[in-house]
Amino acid sequence: MTQIHLTWGNILKLRGDALVCPAHKHLIRGRGLSAQVYAQGGQDLAVQCEQQPECAVGEARLTQAFHLPVDYLLHTVTPQWSSGDQWGAQAIGQLRRCYESVLRLAAERGLKRILFPALGAGTNRFPHTIAAHQALEVLKKRVTQFEQIIVCLHSPAALGEWKKVEKRFFAA
Repeated sequence: MTQIHLTWGNILKLRGDALVCPAHKHLIRGRGLSAQVYAQGGQDLAVQCEQQPECAVGEARLTQAFHLPVDYLLHTVTPQWSSGDQWGAQAIGQLRRCYESVLRLAAERGLKRILFPALGAGTNRFPHTIAAHQALEVLKKRVTQFEQIIVCLHSPAALGEWKKVEKRFFAA
């Protein structure tokens, strides 16, 4: 039975079929993990991304990964967290759609080993507890379609937050 594996470290060192990359709507180099992916992917990645159609928040696009240790990149445009104001519910729904779009595209392409960062919880400032709850709820519904789903967090503290959410809301 496939499970979701939570870990922390450098996601760019992990192997899989595809790495999920937080993206700008024009698939240009962004900040945070996106900047690292583009730096490692090189000019070939930038050229292929320029040829992709615009990607709205919550949608996903697929490109080759070039110089990364995965075969493909699944780009998704994550929403900006606005501190839980009147747009907070909309941002949460958009974050869920990011995971759903990525998983749908991965399944359509027959990709089985998917690497996720904490979408939205980096430069877009979603609190890890909210990001984790939304991610785990979507991932757990579709986990059996894949051989391996890894969520790689950037720090032990972030991993601790995700594990707390998993234990509280999703423990069997």
